[in-house]
Amino acid sequence: MSKLLSMVENTLLIFSASTMCVIAMANVFSRYFLDHSLAFTEEITINLFVLLTFVGTAVGVKNSSHLGFSLLFDQAKLPIKKLLIFLVGAIVITVFTIFAYYGVKMVQFQILTNQTTPSLGWKQWVFSLGFPIGCILCVIRAVESTVKEYKNLLAESE
Repeated sequence: MSKLLSMVENTLLIFSASTMCVIAMANVFSRYFLDHSLAFTEEITINLFVLLTFVGTAVGVKNSSHLGFSLLFDQAKLPIKKLLIFLVGAIVITVFTIFAYYGVKMVQFQILTNQTTPSLGWKQWVFSLGFPIGCILCVIRAVESTVKEYKNLLAESE
């Protein structure tokens, strides 16, 4: 499951970053050589950036590559460390669950009201799906990370 999820995450990251680069380069080329700006590129780039940000956050949570202040954790006794791992995990999971819930509500509202993007006229909910999908990936990775950190703590204490 984790390998499949990593493959999906990496595919989404590569797709969104590559597409953003190609679109931005096409817009630069169009502006400077054809003297005409492609207005729709901003719309696509912003929405892909949201997808890139949240999927990248999920990968960061998986790899424990987020910044953290560990002085208090490092100095704490084992029972406090266990509590802190579950407390931080619960907070992260709760926040991203709330984000995912309201992200799904936002997508449902956009489908219900038939909202379209301003420049291209595409369905807005297609772009907005990146937010709840990214948040759900963050929840999954936060659960994995919490369990992994707890197991590592138990292994170190033995």
